[in-house]
Amino acid sequence: MENTKLKGIYDYFRKVEIFPDRVDLAQGQGILSSVLTVIDEGLDEVDTYRPHEIAIIGPGDFGVALAQAFKPSINIIFYDFEPIRNIFSRITRLSTNRSFPLTFGDNIDFTSDLKKALKAKYIVLCVPANILPSYIEKIKEILPMSYKEKQYVLVSKGFVGKGYIPHRWLQKNGIPFEHIIWASGGNVAKDVVSKMALKISVVSINKNKKARREFANFLNREYLIPLEYSGSALLACELGGILKNYYAGFGRYILIKHGEDALYKYKILARQEFRRAVRTVSGSPMVSIRAWVIRKASHGPAFWEDLNVTIREGRNGFFGERILNDSKVKKTLDELGLVESFQTVFSTLSLFNRLSRFAFKRLPILKGILEIYEDLKIEYIDSGNAHISEESKLIIASIEKKVLKYKPFWLF
Repeated sequence: MENTKLKGIYDYFRKVEIFPDRVDLAQGQGILSSVLTVIDEGLDEVDTYRPHEIAIIGPGDFGVALAQAFKPSINIIFYDFEPIRNIFSRITRLSTNRSFPLTFGDNIDFTSDLKKALKAKYIVLCVPANILPSYIEKIKEILPMSYKEKQYVLVSKGFVGKGYIPHRWLQKNGIPFEHIIWASGGNVAKDVVSKMALKISVVSINKNKKARREFANFLNREYLIPLEYSGSALLACELGGILKNYYAGFGRYILIKHGEDALYKYKILARQEFRRAVRTVSGSPMVSIRAWVIRKASHGPAFWEDLNVTIREGRNGFFGERILNDSKVKKTLDELGLVESFQTVFSTLSLFNRLSRFAFKRLPILKGILEIYEDLKIEYIDSGNAHISEESKLIIASIEKKVLKYKPFWLF
């Protein structure tokens, strides 16, 4: 009987084009049994059901890694419309988790039934920000009377619609602020899985302190060190993470072309400008944030570290390096798995274009990067592909010149 089931699993994996080495790895780690509920439709759900503390919606790069960061005693369920294909095949893409082994413990389950996943206590939304609306609509259909009462944990950075930051969008859809937690940091998947001591900010308002503390205690401190923050630090985390990804793309381009000394200068300029950007945007009608909050949030004091990690290991760093070296957008997005993330470019622009011309001039690197990405996005929408224009090359040269000429006063 067991051999028959095993053969069925292998046949299924071949059908959805899973690499054979991943199947062998899964069998070696003893996790094939945990996916039987998805493949074997005849399995009795009552016999296999167990309560889950956490449901991870979207088993992409970071969702898969995050599951490794919780204590082995915490029961986790992955949801995706086709979870086996997504977990086992996407892991082999050219991306941040291309080099770590896929391992799941006995505390991990998989499902393609969203209703089953929503029984968990904490719903971790690990999908790109711009597709959050479609998932919330699905949740509303299943839980029309109680979806507002679930505890949501936001992981993805980015904007929803025309400038809404995700937790603000959830509030607009009736989900109380005290039912929202935001987790920021530890952004390179393979570092999380390899047990590197990365910090993660677990943020919510004080009315949600009990749930925030419980969620933070689920994390295995051997993997991630949870730092708890409250109140408006949530907004600083989100905005900081978005901007960091833009700066990282150009930073990797500088590193590969000009080396470590130039990158050091770039990171100083980027950090100075980042702080100025957060303070400047705080006056925008779309965002309300106090300047001092950025010092508390993880992307304030840790911005240098997070920027450095994303430049060297993150997909947004790889994207910038390729695109600024004239690679085609479509191929780059497909290989790095960033198709959905690229959709947020106009949302970022909509936020910063509300600033005065003088205010935006004080952010020359960010302004240049956004102009380059906007140009790429317009061509990508019009033709289905894009590459760097001559105008964008002039912007790149201007930023490079600024970086190379910069001399920190302490180096004199």
